[in-house]
Amino acid sequence: SLPPVLSVNAAAFTDEPLKIWLDRKTPLGPQRFLTPEITVNAPDGVQDGQSNDVKYILRAIVFQVRVTPKESHLVAAVRIPDSERVSPKSSPWYLFNDFVVQNISEDEALGFPGNWKVPCILFLERQDTINRLDFKGLPSKLDPTILCRQHSIARNTDWPAQKHKVLEASELPTPGTVVAIDAEFVALQQEESEYRSDGTKKVIRPSLMTLARVSVLRGQGTSSGTPFMDDYIHTTDTIVNYLTEFSGIRFGDLDPTMSRHTLLPLKTVYKKLRLLVDLGCIFVGHGLPKDFRTINLFVPPEQVLDTVDLYFIKERQRRLSLRFLSWYVLKEPIQGVTHDSIEDARAALLLYQKYQEHESEGTFDDLLEEIYREGKKTVGVFLNFKPPADPSSSPEVAPASPPPISPQIPRVASGLMQQFNLNPMHQMGFMSQQQYSGRGSPMP
Repeated sequence: SLPPVLSVNAAAFTDEPLKIWLDRKTPLGPQRFLTPEITVNAPDGVQDGQSNDVKYILRAIVFQVRVTPKESHLVAAVRIPDSERVSPKSSPWYLFNDFVVQNISEDEALGFPGNWKVPCILFLERQDTINRLDFKGLPSKLDPTILCRQHSIARNTDWPAQKHKVLEASELPTPGTVVAIDAEFVALQQEESEYRSDGTKKVIRPSLMTLARVSVLRGQGTSSGTPFMDDYIHTTDTIVNYLTEFSGIRFGDLDPTMSRHTLLPLKTVYKKLRLLVDLGCIFVGHGLPKDFRTINLFVPPEQVLDTVDLYFIKERQRRLSLRFLSWYVLKEPIQGVTHDSIEDARAALLLYQKYQEHESEGTFDDLLEEIYREGKKTVGVFLNFKPPADPSSSPEVAPASPPPISPQIPRVASGLMQQFNLNPMHQMGFMSQQQYSGRGSPMP
């Protein structure tokens, strides 16, 4: 009468029930409350002289990590099947902490050394019936034809005005296929912060962003630069700021009753992006780690070609904007009034192609030195690695010596910028409160 899978609420809502779960100190060392196997008393008790108690194996546990009394996040420990273990001596337990996945010991997975680690949900598998479950009907991989279908949940989609052309079956990506990508976001929650008396900034509540538009372009062949995805994402959450100046998203663009774009549910767009990753596509773009982080999508580093890193001299300690690189290298002004994800993705693709061209000729290092040198010069006004106010101004001519300028106010933004240099693969351990660092991702 007991099911093959049990989901158990730990009910450790206050410190009193949490005490039951905490490790106890004994002369032989810490003693855990939670064990990898659990026996459940069957409701029908003993029949025919035999106990109907059922044995369950603990397959996964979700717990809360309390960084501060007001700040916490969820982490999962999952036990993989014995057949998938790296070696018989390796631990079957893996910790999922946002983008970090790490093999951990059983003591780390099941132990609760302090009230900073709180159990939430336990997932148990029944030992005598789990092999009877039939998973053959479940799909083992995503259907790639989703990239070849044109659909939208918007009632008034203006199909002739759409800028993208879905893939033909013969165009479906294979490992190594180059695509260009860019995404736009809107704010669901504004950042709340305060400045201390010493001038430092403290973030009380971080901003919360959600994906609003993603564009993916063909990166090779005769149709290179032609988008095959230009999806706007419907959300039922309240949008507090469309960030139109930076996203190009306006009121109504994400509303099925008003939008004239290709509007899709977030789940469908995730499927498309996940499929492109699994098919082995190489993603070209500008500032992609931050975009993927906000989307909450992991892409292996070997599948990412970021023009931020290609056009970068480490010793200069300054990364160049897509707008400046497009103006100087491509001689094409972009992001004039607002941003457009197709325009930005195409600019990144052209920059990558320029990189390949100069690399093959052995002149890319010279070009990069020229970009950094010229970016500091004056063309009517002080550039500081920004296009001039008049985008038609030539990036090639600059006076020999710039006119004197008034002393600049010391900038304090560099320290703040470092705080937002998101790296999803921070190295961290998993058995102390300090090691369980916060998510750092604006996605829930």
